[in-house]
Amino acid sequence: MLQTHFRFDEFDLDTESCELRRSGHHIRLERIPMQLLILLLENPGKLVRRETIVEKLWGKNVFVEAEHSINTAVNKLRGILRDDPRNPRFIRTVVGQGYCFIAEVDVPEPVQQSVRAASQPAHSMAEALADVSPVTTNGQLTRSSEHQETPLPAGNSQAREDETQAEEGATVRKNSASKAWFIGAAIGFATALVAVALVVYWQRSEKVSQGEQAAEFHSVAVLPFRNLALTTEQDYLVDGMTDQLTTELARSTSLRVISQRSAMQYKGVEKPLQEISRALKVDTIVEGSYLHEGRRVRITAQLLDAHDDRHLWAQTYDESDKDLLTVQDRVTNDIAQQVAITLGSNFARSKYNAVDPRAREAYLRGRYFWNERTKAAVANSVKYYSDAIREDPNYAAAYAGLAEAYILLANYGEPDPSDSLWKAQYAAERALDLDSTLGEAHAALGAVRIERDWDWAGGEKEYKQALQLNPADPTAHHWYSLHLSRMRKFKEAEIEIQRALALDPLSLIINTDAAETAYWAGDLQKALVRVNGVLALNPGFAEAHLTRGKILVALHQYQEAQAEYETGKRLGKYPYFGDALQVHAMALAGDKDNALRRVRQLESGWPGNNISGADIAMVYCGLHDTDSAMKWFEMTYQKHSRGLGMIGIDPVYDGCRSDPRFSSLLNQLQLPLPIH
Repeated sequence: MLQTHFRFDEFDLDTESCELRRSGHHIRLERIPMQLLILLLENPGKLVRRETIVEKLWGKNVFVEAEHSINTAVNKLRGILRDDPRNPRFIRTVVGQGYCFIAEVDVPEPVQQSVRAASQPAHSMAEALADVSPVTTNGQLTRSSEHQETPLPAGNSQAREDETQAEEGATVRKNSASKAWFIGAAIGFATALVAVALVVYWQRSEKVSQGEQAAEFHSVAVLPFRNLALTTEQDYLVDGMTDQLTTELARSTSLRVISQRSAMQYKGVEKPLQEISRALKVDTIVEGSYLHEGRRVRITAQLLDAHDDRHLWAQTYDESDKDLLTVQDRVTNDIAQQVAITLGSNFARSKYNAVDPRAREAYLRGRYFWNERTKAAVANSVKYYSDAIREDPNYAAAYAGLAEAYILLANYGEPDPSDSLWKAQYAAERALDLDSTLGEAHAALGAVRIERDWDWAGGEKEYKQALQLNPADPTAHHWYSLHLSRMRKFKEAEIEIQRALALDPLSLIINTDAAETAYWAGDLQKALVRVNGVLALNPGFAEAHLTRGKILVALHQYQEAQAEYETGKRLGKYPYFGDALQVHAMALAGDKDNALRRVRQLESGWPGNNISGADIAMVYCGLHDTDSAMKWFEMTYQKHSRGLGMIGIDPVYDGCRSDPRFSSLLNQLQLPLPIH
């Protein structure tokens, strides 16, 4: 007697055809999860211990990484059954022991298997499959019938006797017995072939299924984990875990992973999953929670199909709080690995260097403030990164974070950014001395080479090295795109800015610079559409208003441009740059007297008014006073001040392009001339 059919909830399982159906619809299930499901269904309501699962699914003498292999099988099975481990309908985890199938199982009357009567009966499909010896090849578990003899079953004596009696005119009983033995042997051999064929089918099916998953899911976003504590004291730890998981997935898998900066915009925001996935342009979402209560830490994580909210994987981690940062490393790595396996991606486990716990905590606080991207917050991040380095002078990641922070401060409108750039260079070089694989440090060095040294080739080399080490860094793609535009490589610049947006789709500054990329390339309509999109996301983003003003000036819409500049000045941290743009537009609109009066006011406040000499030169280009413009260009060049990097491509300097001295300046800067 063999049980071949199980029903539970909306599911039907036929073990003979190895077919699982939900409400009548076939569901593809890989071999190992299928065997596990059968094993659990054969023991409803009973604890199936982990060692029993290993023995039944892989055999007694086969080496497998049991913890990982069982967890993977359980997670895949839960994903198919849409079972939430926090509130299970089907599979309950008995921590440290095994699993129990808790749903009611309907077992129809078993059917006598006449074919199996001729051979040794198998008590379950898992056992039938176990008849084919498991072997390991290159560390992967497979099953093979090679070097195995399939015993031919002995014929049933009663069958032989009946057959002999039914054969009229038979004179030699030996011939009848021999014929029956042959039939029984053929049936047994066919049964063995069917079993082997099923194994081969499952192996191929499993590979196809994994391939389909890889084809179906290409991208993931990690939404900010929710801090379930009543206070915000550990927000930096929870956000740090989100950041670490995002980085782990980006570095260790082949998936496109959305930057934490875009994902963090959904912190504390309740929106439908499909709306979030459309905005982030992803197939899957990871979300989770963090609760530190008493001496325990409880972390939950789940992976969801963004198209239909379907659970693909989920896990709860209940840990001691003895070493929170070690727990975070271990749990983060496991979540990343399970997400990669579930989505059919490769996974390369990261190595964590030992870091002083106080240094690690300071570093996480630095990351927390750096991600806010305001001048005050970035200055705070510098303090915490410095604290981390003080606690652990060999903390490479802290030096890399410090370098990035100083690069941002240099771009936040300082009168002389060279001090921040020198500090950024020291921090980046120290980071690379300690760990040569840090792409972020190479990106910071690239910015230093370009912004301070005007070493375009050296900067490009650093950017390429950064992207080779970390192709998932949107900042490196962004900065490299700006450099390519500067060198008039507009097609390549467009490719890089799109790569940055694919990784950080909600970044306001990357989206704004995507508009400028089109503007510099001469595609004003595309530029206008892009900057309008930024302002639809955030009407309060000052840089987008200033960029929109420049685009409108290029379209000769001076009055509308003035309004954008005024808004940008009011909202932003660059009021004097906004002033220079306004005066430039005023000059182009024909109001030259007022433009002259205003530019002299800007000159009288220089250099203490946070404005570049190149900005004053821009106004004179608008007035077509190339003598005055070249005086300010030359002064800026001699002082090696900021602002000259984009004069070769920005239309605001078009009024000076006909002057041979302007072309000579571009040659001195080793910037390419426009091709006419």
